[in-house]
Amino acid sequence: MKKAIICLLTLLMAAFLSLPAVTMADANKVTKSTTMTWVAGGVGGGWYVQAGGIARMIAEKEPNLILKVVPGGGVVNPVRVSRHKDDLGWGITFVDKMAFKGLAPVYKKANPDVRSLGGIFGIYHIHVLGAKDKGITSMDQLAEMVKAGKKIHLAAPMKGTSDLPLMNTILDFYGISLEDIKKAGGKVFHAVYSDMVNLYKDKHVDFVFTHLGLPGAAITEMTVSRDSSLVSLSDACIDHLNKALGTLSRDSGRSIIPKGTYKGQEADVPTVVSAGELIINKDVPDNIAYTIIKIICENTDELYTINPANKNFKPETGWKNVALPLHPGAEKYYKDAGHMK
Repeated sequence: MKKAIICLLTLLMAAFLSLPAVTMADANKVTKSTTMTWVAGGVGGGWYVQAGGIARMIAEKEPNLILKVVPGGGVVNPVRVSRHKDDLGWGITFVDKMAFKGLAPVYKKANPDVRSLGGIFGIYHIHVLGAKDKGITSMDQLAEMVKAGKKIHLAAPMKGTSDLPLMNTILDFYGISLEDIKKAGGKVFHAVYSDMVNLYKDKHVDFVFTHLGLPGAAITEMTVSRDSSLVSLSDACIDHLNKALGTLSRDSGRSIIPKGTYKGQEADVPTVVSAGELIINKDVPDNIAYTIIKIICENTDELYTINPANKNFKPETGWKNVALPLHPGAEKYYKDAGHMK
């Protein structure tokens, strides 16, 4: 009997050892064909083309994973992803944070099911531009003008855009508002950026507030048309926006408009900077999220040729410069790769 038991155990052990080993890498593989949607920007626009290039790269590296790019936009993308209408998409850090928390006036309720895969995919700088003859070089000075009851004429982003709440948050930090400007006898013009250029060139306004990548074409045109000064934001303001809305921290090294970006700009100008991030629904399986960010991180040479904005993404810090909680699959990859403790 003992011999028979020993023989049986030996056979079972041999059978077990003959089974293929299941490695950690196998556990993270996509083993069956999966099709997902990636909500980007308008058809043919920068975000749409950028997403299409990355989706093709991912499909080439992992044929079981097909990502279909669909049109969207910065404000709607985190909502669509959170509500399972799309699986992943492009996001902008401060907009994603507002959507996640349900911050008014852009969002009426929270969207808690959206997560991040990583960033930075593109960066966007707050530009506060003033006519040089006004002598204003910092937001502290501009705020003091308003508090002292002096009239200023300012061009602000359109109502209903995500840029306007960002501007209002900055103004609130300095203890002023657009209403305060109006009460002091000043004027506020809500305009698209092309109209801001004309308002500034024709001297209907002396200050403009924009949110653009570098160099911003609208700002370039304005600084050529009039002697101008970029208005700096304080370190405390940059830190506050980072904490409140997930804009980039100062230690990212990106919270400046570098000197020489615009005509007459002789020094770096500190400012609030937001970033593009890749967002995903929290219920996407961990192995799929892992695979997506793994392919992106391990093929940066190809990634950078797809779109110049992708050059802002660095695998070592991809987990850090985001406004949302990381998807567990992405967190696992960053840890496995040694980028995150």
